[in-house]
Amino acid sequence: SPAERKERRAWTPPDDILLISSWLNTSKDPVVGNEQKSGAFWKRIAAYFAASQKVAGNEVREHAHCKNRWHKINDQVGKFCGAYVAATREKSSGQNENDVLKLAHEIFFNNHQKKFTLEHAWKELRNDQKWCELSTSKSERSSKRRKCDDAAHSSTSQATETNNDQATARPPGVKASKGLTKQKTKAELKAAAEFDTMWSIKKEDFSMKERMSRMKLLESLIAKQEPLADYEEALKKKLISELMS
Repeated sequence: SPAERKERRAWTPPDDILLISSWLNTSKDPVVGNEQKSGAFWKRIAAYFAASQKVAGNEVREHAHCKNRWHKINDQVGKFCGAYVAATREKSSGQNENDVLKLAHEIFFNNHQKKFTLEHAWKELRNDQKWCELSTSKSERSSKRRKCDDAAHSSTSQATETNNDQATARPPGVKASKGLTKQKTKAELKAAAEFDTMWSIKKEDFSMKERMSRMKLLESLIAKQEPLADYEEALKKKLISELMS
């Protein structure tokens, strides 16, 4: 079909950057907000993209093509952000930003068995607050959700105590109050215990995945035929020390 033939034209870095700009501007539009339906949202992005074409004669991208390309960018850049954070943690004295970036590419390749080819998109998105808020990693979301839940529970408890102090309505009978309190306490304790168990399992799983990622990185460094760069040699020693301790 004509639409399929159009989509065979490869997305270039300028196309990607224009698509990112279209997504950011459309998603931040206060008039539209988050209430728009998915179809309408991507039609707006495609329209923004088409209106912003800087190269004369470019074929217009269908909104479905924009959506598919964005999902690929979003997925790959999100994964590379994780690799970059891991590379930053491994940074040693004397290493510069280029060393960290090279290591991030190595970590990405080791974790996903393919090269990261969207560095231009990562540079556009990495410091954008809107994208970062929507693309927080699952582990960070879990951690933040737990903190929010704890804060909400604390606030609710305080509000309940305040409301009880200020209440003028007749309180329930003593026996009824004790029964409700007992039931509530048991339920809360059970829920808290289940949550702690689940959280412990998730932390162990995350820790194991991180260790496996480091082991794969170490294996790739050891397997290299060519001499290692200074930052790679330093990283190899650091990984051996950490994994063998």
